[in-house]
Amino acid sequence: MSTAPEGRRGPARPLPLPAVLAAPHFPDPHSPGMAGLAAYLARRGARVTIAPRQDGHRGELLRHLDRTGAVLQPVDQRTTSLIWGGDNTAVPQILDLATGRGLPTMGHRRAIELLAATAPTVVAVAGSHSTATAAAALTCALTVRDPGWILNAAPRGDAPGYDGGGEVLVVDLCPDTALHEAAAPGRDHHTLGEGLRPAVTLVTAVDVAPPTFATREDALDEIEDLARRSETVVVWSGQPGCAELLDRLRRTPGPRVVTAGRGEGMDVAVLRTRWSGEEYRLTLQADGERFAVTVPAAGTKEALGVAAAFAAGWALGLSGNELADGLGAFPGVERSLTRLGTVGGVAVVESCAQHPEEIAAAVEGAWMLTEGAVIAVYEPVGHLRTEVLAERIADSLRGVDHTVVLPVHSTLARSQCHADGVEALARADFGGTLVIPGPGPCRPGPAVVAASFARSGDLILTIGPHAARRIGPELLAALGFPRLAP
Repeated sequence: MSTAPEGRRGPARPLPLPAVLAAPHFPDPHSPGMAGLAAYLARRGARVTIAPRQDGHRGELLRHLDRTGAVLQPVDQRTTSLIWGGDNTAVPQILDLATGRGLPTMGHRRAIELLAATAPTVVAVAGSHSTATAAAALTCALTVRDPGWILNAAPRGDAPGYDGGGEVLVVDLCPDTALHEAAAPGRDHHTLGEGLRPAVTLVTAVDVAPPTFATREDALDEIEDLARRSETVVVWSGQPGCAELLDRLRRTPGPRVVTAGRGEGMDVAVLRTRWSGEEYRLTLQADGERFAVTVPAAGTKEALGVAAAFAAGWALGLSGNELADGLGAFPGVERSLTRLGTVGGVAVVESCAQHPEEIAAAVEGAWMLTEGAVIAVYEPVGHLRTEVLAERIADSLRGVDHTVVLPVHSTLARSQCHADGVEALARADFGGTLVIPGPGPCRPGPAVVAASFARSGDLILTIGPHAARRIGPELLAALGFPRLAP
């Protein structure tokens, strides 16, 4: 099935924005996916307003959104809607504005659905995890089409949302992994990519990711539904659950299916991966022709994610040479094994990994960057998710020498979740040293504890979305002071 009708005389242009998105307000821009959505809307000409912080501080994210054209100010008479990312602290403001002013309120998925309806060609990257690299790589792979994108993780040095003026819109549909506990499982649930009819859907993984996907069957059902609403489905072979998805798709007639990965019979085959010490060099094959692609990142999964993006572009109708040329400018993904600095011979590297499979890939990449020990500073995401996946998380971190656990990132208190992620991790078998720093004015903080384990030649890997991001500078400072005895 063709995704680009023959005889088109020129590239189609996006339709105008729907009126409800002409002047949206974002009360929680730091929530997952909100920055990409706000940046894209601002680039499309919407009047985007962002709720100012109560302390008046303009952090990195707010400064970046300001550069896209978004305005830091409260709701006013011109505001047309509220787009909420799920942060419970914003609920009083949402209720006040929605009821007091009659403003329509929507979440990330509904906004994506409305925007996708304006795009002539939608490329969706979907999966239970591991979507970030493939989605970011697509923004470069599709350069000749002047794509727009709405991502959860930005290409390094670029924006998570952008309007290129062309016909293609790339969207990352990975389920919210941090704030989905704001609603109980099954309540106000929306099917993955509901309302979308993508030209191409790239599936990166089909795995357990509670509470969105409580079981693999749940994930298979939802991702198959999205796949069958697509013209072409690209499946990253070898990833969790992808063999089962392929089996389902082949049982009954449906979308065109393209496979990508290692092994025999792949439509886009990864023939060779070679780590140079600084970058991965891939040899890919499509339609009998070979192409060379360089990936500026450590970790085999990162490299294979770029190969999957190549396959999605190929399925869309781009030539292998166009894709290879575009990927030559791919800078990697923000906070995907990003080096923050080195003090006393100890490197500090950060990762935004959250799912156990992503964590394992980050640990593998960290070992490729050092010949010393690896110390992980890990921030769990969601009490329920952490409790259910505790043993898998422990397995993914078993390869590190020491693990320092930060508090669980969740919008709900532990008592409201009826689960305790930290207690579940404490019961799991990590293999190496596990440290859960306790509160108290006389106790060393997690940065000091992690630094105390490190020696010249070692690497400290921070893993997680929020506290793990903030702790990087603290680690560099702690490494500059005399160490505690481990």
